[in-house]
Amino acid sequence: MNYIVSKKFRKILNDLKRRPEDAAKDLKLSLRSINKILNGTKDLNYKIIDKAVSVWPVNHSDFFYTQDDTMNNIKVCKKKFSDKTARKMYRDNIPYYLYKDTVMSKVSTFRPEWIQQLLTVQDSDPNNIRVKFNNGHFLHQFTYFIGPVNFYYIDENDKKNMLEMNTGDSMYISPYTPHSFTTRKNKNNLKGLILALTYTDKIDNDALNELNSIGKDLSKDFKINLSDKSSSIKNIISNFLSISSMTSEYLEKKIQFKIDTAVKEFTLAKVDKLSKIADVLNVNLRDLIPLNNYHDVKTTKYSDANFWFLPSKTSKELKIVELATVNHLPNSKALEINILKKNFFSFKVPSHQYIYNIGKKPCVINFSGNLQTLEPGDSCYVKPNLRHFFATKGKLLILRIGGKISSENLLHFSLLNEKKLNRLLDDNKSWFN
Repeated sequence: MNYIVSKKFRKILNDLKRRPEDAAKDLKLSLRSINKILNGTKDLNYKIIDKAVSVWPVNHSDFFYTQDDTMNNIKVCKKKFSDKTARKMYRDNIPYYLYKDTVMSKVSTFRPEWIQQLLTVQDSDPNNIRVKFNNGHFLHQFTYFIGPVNFYYIDENDKKNMLEMNTGDSMYISPYTPHSFTTRKNKNNLKGLILALTYTDKIDNDALNELNSIGKDLSKDFKINLSDKSSSIKNIISNFLSISSMTSEYLEKKIQFKIDTAVKEFTLAKVDKLSKIADVLNVNLRDLIPLNNYHDVKTTKYSDANFWFLPSKTSKELKIVELATVNHLPNSKALEINILKKNFFSFKVPSHQYIYNIGKKPCVINFSGNLQTLEPGDSCYVKPNLRHFFATKGKLLILRIGGKISSENLLHFSLLNEKKLNRLLDDNKSWFN
């Protein structure tokens, strides 16, 4: 652990261009103490961190690392442990939800819950006074439905909506969208159940900290108008013009056509004019292409879901069902995987993975030679790029998210050659000899 802390400390000194003797002077420590911290033989205690934060332009969080709580690159949560976390939630003193934790790891941003709907309603009225909406929350949410569940949400026009969901149906809901769930009256008197898999994406706690530091008034000016394609592209180009202190007149003189012409002609199949604008602005073409088809809420009925077989249509070892997915989160994919027979079709996925056994039988997963049995109701977290295959029949719910090493970050990571990459991942060297 001290070695990891020492690397963090070394990085801070390198970034601030402080030699060990400079750090000793700033922090009023002996050079010997600084060198012991750097070689991992002395703790970096809170008193030293507080002093560093008071004299250097750094934050407390810069000194801490993400703890790896996995074993052999996975973390398993057994159903019996999940059951111990049960807590009943009330609305207006009436039992409303029964919550249970499923697997969570410090390595990823998954915050998934098993939630049973304790309130049974007699109708599907979105304005039913017994339905209690929450205020929405910071995290994105993918939801898998089991049983007769009514899903309610309040849209951007403050209108209450209700959708009847059943086993296998799924939905995505964006941050801060008020919503609720109830059990729909049914002849078997079953309680509805959801797997509410929440997580952060690009706006994570680090991004939120930066926005809070910039302040509400200044942060609001980051917002791009996404109401339509033309407004989005113009807004994005305007931002890059501001970053470059370049006028639109100068840009148009260089490209020899009007910006409006490029915007009107733009389609994903015709990007020549937009490409010329990107060249003059010294940005990548994809940086000028806006989001499309944004959804606050998106639902997928199981009967309408796309599905395919692996390894092929004729050799059906696995059936993959694509659940609710939105294109503004391209690295987030929700799947139901049905293992039809014992197989050796292996996966190596560049995403953080959450796996929950939604089937009725145990499922054995081989993680690079490490066999793990997931009983029904068990869940596990899997690190990216860990090769694995499903060794027995079963039925699993899987959510994959990109984490920090995805999209733009992944491209920047890929720019490093092997020598630089090795240094990035294990650097405890001074920036000078």
